Amino acid sequence: MIRKTLSPLILILLFLSSALSKENSVYKVKKLNGTAQVRHGTSEVWKTLLTGDTLRPDDTIFLDKNAYIEIVGNEAFFKSNGSIVVNISDLRRLTKEELLLQLAFEEMKSSPEVKRSKPSTRSTGIYGADVEKEKTKLKSGWDLAKFWANGVRALFENGFYETAAIRAKNLMSRFDELKDDIELKMIIATSLEKLELYGEAISEFNKIILTSKDANLNFKIERKIQELKSKLASLREKR
Repeated sequence: MIRKTLSPLILILLFLSSALSKENSVYKVKKLNGTAQVRHGTSEVWKTLLTGDTLRPDDTIFLDKNAYIEIVGNEAFFKSNGSIVVNISDLRRLTKEELLLQLAFEEMKSSPEVKRSKPSTRSTGIYGADVEKEKTKLKSGWDLAKFWANGVRALFENGFYETAAIRAKNLMSRFDELKDDIELKMIIATSLEKLELYGEAISEFNKIILTSKDANLNFKIERKIQELKSKLASLREKR
């Protein structure tokens, strides 16, 4: 399970320290087909994105439904079809300690007490500038929550398990329509499993069972939990 022993202030300081450590990374658009846009930093202005453009961690990209992109940089490679929104800061790997710290940070932010005290808090740091869920400078009618969720799926498919899990948890607290999204919950749990954080993965899979009404899915998850318990026991024996 995700560690919660650190105070909120310490979590915030450690989170920001980790986020700032990668702020000078540079990425390049290696290939781009179709329509794409980029927002730099906290700017509300979206600009056309082109092949060869430079991207930094505080940038956010939007790909229309028929687009395709390849991005390289910071020893990372990312490719995806369209209908996504992705923060460039998510195109990186984290240590297990950084992952658990930032998952704890997300859980802290989503707690009722924090939401009541700071209802207008925007997500910065590792995420770059937030995108307002009520209004955008893009185009009316776009399902922004769905585009962000598609971005999480793309992160997962590209092997960015750490940031896929963090982003999924972040979206579930930001968008009411995603708070019970089973696919995002599965991405969190499966990412933790792939990173061999079996105890944390079990905890997330158990959360799915508590809310899912899909008997077939719950049966599969219960089998997965038993498998992970065996792996966890094996790891403990080796230690």
